[in-house]
Amino acid sequence: MRSIMRKATFAGAALMALAAAGQASAMDLVYGSWTPAVSYVNRVAMPKVFKEIKEETNGEINWRIVAGGALASPKGSFQAASDGLASATFGIAIYVPNLVPSLNTIYSTLIFEGGSIQGTPAALETFTLNCPSCLAEFKKINIAPMSGWTTSQYHLACREPIKSVEDMKGKRIRGTGGPAQLWELAGATPVSSTLPESLTLLQRGGLDCMHSTFTWLQTFGYGDYGKYVTDYPLSLSGPAIGLMMNRDVWNKLTGAQKTMHLKKASWVSAAEAIGDFTELNNTFLAKVKKEKGVQMVPAEKAGFDKLVADFDKVQRASVIKAAKNFGVADPGAIIDAYKRNLEKWTKLTADISGHDDTDKLADLIWEHIYSKVDVNTY
Repeated sequence: MRSIMRKATFAGAALMALAAAGQASAMDLVYGSWTPAVSYVNRVAMPKVFKEIKEETNGEINWRIVAGGALASPKGSFQAASDGLASATFGIAIYVPNLVPSLNTIYSTLIFEGGSIQGTPAALETFTLNCPSCLAEFKKINIAPMSGWTTSQYHLACREPIKSVEDMKGKRIRGTGGPAQLWELAGATPVSSTLPESLTLLQRGGLDCMHSTFTWLQTFGYGDYGKYVTDYPLSLSGPAIGLMMNRDVWNKLTGAQKTMHLKKASWVSAAEAIGDFTELNNTFLAKVKKEKGVQMVPAEKAGFDKLVADFDKVQRASVIKAAKNFGVADPGAIIDAYKRNLEKWTKLTADISGHDDTDKLADLIWEHIYSKVDVNTY
């Protein structure tokens, strides 16, 4: 009897040890996002892929989302990922151009043709495959970057109607990076502020206009105060980096787990380009027009066409100068790669338009970008 009891005790202890070992091997990871909980990335894109990662790793990797800036602000997201305060965060280069000036070179190059479906993979390919200094800067700050997307075309959302370039003179418009020079050419005053800060400024009159997507009129609340949207597209920008993973966490993943994350990053990028910045963008425009009284203001096209043409003549030199001031060796090569990739992806995505094409775009991003990444050195 004593022998049986000893064996039972030993067996129980062994089972407990195995359970503890299983728990120890599981990775409970936190994704800290400063965008609102209702934003597409927190509500749709990341929950889907995090659920799939948990299932496909049999619970070995568990991601949890902490949204709304509870862990890190827009400017603090890079530090939070670098230090490991969060396992991964969401980041935009223009908030910390000194940390990631090569990525900021891409982000500051404004694109006036096409939309996020073309811009997203073009910017992501430039960043991942054509910009060694981009990746070197992220390694320096202990972050492994993956997934990225551009915005849709921005429009001016203003407290008063803006019909012409002349109407912009003296107006305070949010502008950081490339847009700041665009507003200066129009005689307006650029104001540097983060997306969350801009709502308060718009409400109190510190901003006359917000350079905004239609989606943000709803998710950030700009449509509550910027009720007059000028009907003229005024650039898209990106890529925002959707998953900036602490490199110590990245290095703990197996090769297969790293590959899995890159595949999921392909899907998130496609979902943001199509689901958020194309379909939802248009849906939210209709919503804020109906519920908030937002109005589309006809634009004097000739004047805006000239503004964009004048800006395009000086943009390249301006972006290159700013990048070199931050120590980027050859920013012109980065811009050239971006332009080439835009032409490439405009052709590749010619038959992609709606929600049903998300997987198709994700497959293209995987094939042309992330499948070419060596996870052992990335």
